[in-house]
Amino acid sequence: MVAGMGILTGRVALAQSAVELRYLFYNETDGRTQVKSPTLLLHHELSEALGQIDLLLAHDSVSGASPTGGYPTLSVTTTTSASGNRTTNAAGKIPMVQYMDERNAQGFTWGRRIGAHLPTVDISHSVEKDYTSQGFGLSDAWTMAQGRGTLHYGLSLANDTVAPVTSTLRLPKKTRGYALGWTWILGAEDLIDFSASRMNLSGYLDEPYLIVTVGNLTQGEHRPDTRVRDAFLVKHAHYFEWDGALKTSYRYYTDDWGIKAHTLDFTYDQHLDESWILTPRLRAYSQRAASFYGARFDAAQPFMSADYRLSAFSSLLLGCAVAVDLKPGLTLSLGASYQFQSGRDQVTPLKTAASGGLPAVYAGPTTSAADVSATSVTLGLKWKY
Repeated sequence: MVAGMGILTGRVALAQSAVELRYLFYNETDGRTQVKSPTLLLHHELSEALGQIDLLLAHDSVSGASPTGGYPTLSVTTTTSASGNRTTNAAGKIPMVQYMDERNAQGFTWGRRIGAHLPTVDISHSVEKDYTSQGFGLSDAWTMAQGRGTLHYGLSLANDTVAPVTSTLRLPKKTRGYALGWTWILGAEDLIDFSASRMNLSGYLDEPYLIVTVGNLTQGEHRPDTRVRDAFLVKHAHYFEWDGALKTSYRYYTDDWGIKAHTLDFTYDQHLDESWILTPRLRAYSQRAASFYGARFDAAQPFMSADYRLSAFSSLLLGCAVAVDLKPGLTLSLGASYQFQSGRDQVTPLKTAASGGLPAVYAGPTTSAADVSATSVTLGLKWKY
């Protein structure tokens, strides 16, 4: 019996060293966020005694416009970013601001099989101009039941520093994560996995450049300084006799900020011949808003945020990838996806601000900062040696 996902390809997957180059291009509509990300991944089998190592080197170049959290109005507005970039927003549109950033990330993993266990150590580090993250993780995969079952569990620690360019402050943020899961081979053609995770966040959890509208004024947003995030994931994979595999997953997410989310994902691998694999994908996502989210507040609250990522929205992603073996050990892959997202908390642009005790007047078509579409393209070249 072949343990793990190798059973679903009809081929026995042996441990093998490999180096891979990947490039991601991500682009949102209306001139919003654009990401260019080259990545180098190295997996090297040292020996049975020394184990295996993984190395990740990545560089992200991010630019474009991002919603400020401001309320839309039926007049042309100008916003200025923390770095001084000015953006003109059309009437009735969500206020946006231009920004640019770069991120360099490194990751190192070491693991060694000890009997039925595969303990692993992870170290990660990333730097942006206003954010530094250092992470550490320990995990283990314990194979049992004559190889049919695997218990996997682990913990992770991250100590981050937020350093807004608008101040000289260095604000701490901590994350503590715990995960537990069980993988079971149901038979020659089916594999199932159940897992759960919890993340405890504490420290500075605000977004330093976002604002909220309170009455006629704006001010910086403010969130709780703790957050507990829970996720439950079920994955099932089925191998078909025509050399295809359908992988289905469902994820339920909840946190103490009031967000609840559902993700349903379908990925299908079809071997066209010995060299080609076609992989279409469909993913649906829906979430409920945080308890302190609002596009506009009549009066100040202890916690307030207009960040669309905390709002109620749904999205659908359609994608497809193809991989081809150029020669033994050398694989080229190309993938693309299109995602359209719609906010469920639509707002009507403000025409006249409240003054002298008179109520505000709204007009125009509704809109949401969560209304956005995105296209991504990935290119990869992998060499097994």
